[in-house]
Amino acid sequence: MSERAPTSVLSDGTIRRLVESGRIKIDPWDPALVQPASVDLRLGDSFRVFHNHRASAIDLRDPPSHLTEEVRVSGDEPFVIHPGEFALGRTEEWVELPEDIVARIEGKALALDTHVPTPEGWKLMGEIEVGDEVFDHAGRPTTVLATTEPMLERPCRQLTFSDGETIVADLSHQWEVRTKTDRSRHLPPRVVTTADIERTLRSGREYNHHVALAEPVHYPERDLPIPPYVLGVWLGDGTSTKAEITSADDQILRELEREGCRVAVSAGRYARNGSLSSRLRNARLLGNKHIPREYMQASVTQRQALLAGLMDTDGYVDKLGRCELTTTSLRLADQYRELIASLGFKPRVARKTAWWNGKDCGPKWEVCFTPDRPVFRLSRKLERQKTGGRFNLSRGVVGVEPVESVPVRCIQVASPRGVFLVTRSFIPTHNSSLGRLGLIVHATAGFCDPGWKGTLTLELANLTRVPIRLYHKLPIAQLSFMTLDAPAERPYGHAELGSHYQGQVDATASRYGQ
Repeated sequence: MSERAPTSVLSDGTIRRLVESGRIKIDPWDPALVQPASVDLRLGDSFRVFHNHRASAIDLRDPPSHLTEEVRVSGDEPFVIHPGEFALGRTEEWVELPEDIVARIEGKALALDTHVPTPEGWKLMGEIEVGDEVFDHAGRPTTVLATTEPMLERPCRQLTFSDGETIVADLSHQWEVRTKTDRSRHLPPRVVTTADIERTLRSGREYNHHVALAEPVHYPERDLPIPPYVLGVWLGDGTSTKAEITSADDQILRELEREGCRVAVSAGRYARNGSLSSRLRNARLLGNKHIPREYMQASVTQRQALLAGLMDTDGYVDKLGRCELTTTSLRLADQYRELIASLGFKPRVARKTAWWNGKDCGPKWEVCFTPDRPVFRLSRKLERQKTGGRFNLSRGVVGVEPVESVPVRCIQVASPRGVFLVTRSFIPTHNSSLGRLGLIVHATAGFCDPGWKGTLTLELANLTRVPIRLYHKLPIAQLSFMTLDAPAERPYGHAELGSHYQGQVDATASRYGQ
């Protein structure tokens, strides 16, 4: 009886067994290229460049011939793909599949319900489309160039970060990290997979992998009805149902006047202001304290002013520079955390018990962070804030746990490093290592049908402003395998099918219409 692969995506051990038994053929075969649920494929020596001047248009009813020309490299000679150029390449490996297994070339993926910040607001990973903008590691908008369809049955892990944030990703998803060795030797970041992090989570007593904090996210400037600093002060020390702010600090009152609010002091109270009252009412804030979405997604300067108003009133800083905001509202605690993270800091929320004169008054939440930049306007607090020395500007990965497989998806962005931000903690992650260099790689056919024999033709596009040199046997793609519920009745190469590309060896131009 022939060996049958189990249903679902094939694991590394199953891939090795099926290749060694001859059910799957990959030639040349290198077991070192096997990943947890896929095999890395390398770039071949055959390329096809396009001569667009040979056709004024491509008519799919009568496709032109001789539109491409083959280029072959040898030894250490590079193939150069120029800015904006599109070319075809092929894999070094010849692949053969049996009649009950399909293969897919795909990228690295995150769960579809992962939150992704965009200049237009929050979206889920499953909602991102080509042409959308997301944010890169510097907090600047970057365009989404490509997306994959949702991928099923991928082995998934939940990563937990030192600030409590969690992300579900597949084992092949890549992260830009600095390991303990990198940190001790002051080396630049390296790219590792989820599987790599899981395998080397700790180095001695330390968590090995740290992900750098993103820079402040650059949402657009907003036309806001209430000055952000004023709103922050009212949220911190204001009467929930009135346009009143309880404050005994003259500097805060002067800051309010500087922001255009008329201040009258009576027993340390900023008197009711009819204009502010109407604006609070129109924003549905009276009796309903929260940060409106347009303030959460305002410019960096506007969000800094909002945070300063909150910190001047409800904020605290100790002699070590550790800051915290305290609230009895879980909704506000979540918003404080998002606001602080959007400014490039690393907040952590802790649930505590609020006490007053020895009486349990219910839960409160402390949002703690150590900023490396000023977050106060109030002089007496600003003087206590730490301004020099070393700051921890990264998050450690403190856990990698197996979870049930969920639909996942990956996107490709225009950022030269390929980095984009995810979750409401604005954690940097990225697409493939080639994508971060501006090289976009796609297979001409995402699926390899059962019965396939041949090398795989790849689409290569240079999105940068400089040439990219590609070398023979460079790792270029990733092939995963899945089983069918039954052998295909007409596998690829069957006499009743066209199977135009069966047995292809070199980079192959389109045979559409043949």
